[in-house]
Amino acid sequence: MATAVYVNLYKSYSDRGAFVQSGLWQSSEVDESEIKVGEKLPQWPSYDGPIVKGYKPGLLELEYHGKQITIASGEEVQIDSSPFSQEYGVSCYILKCVKVV
Repeated sequence: MATAVYVNLYKSYSDRGAFVQSGLWQSSEVDESEIKVGEKLPQWPSYDGPIVKGYKPGLLELEYHGKQITIASGEEVQIDSSPFSQEYGVSCYILKCVKVV
């Protein structure tokens, strides 16, 4: 089968609240055959992942913490973020994003 979705993790840095830098940290491919309606999106980096509510090639519908998210082909949407580290006033966040191809 073909890759349908990428789960991308970005490290995003801010210095005392001002955006400094963001870059791709990890990327995981999700094959069409792995996507199951009613189940957690495969390759999600934590136990608390978005649930697939609908999928057809080029369109993915998710639910995450009660929020409905629709992602069309070519779009990348940030689903969640979490603090990673903080030193000397510089904070690092992990941005969890989903891209439909």
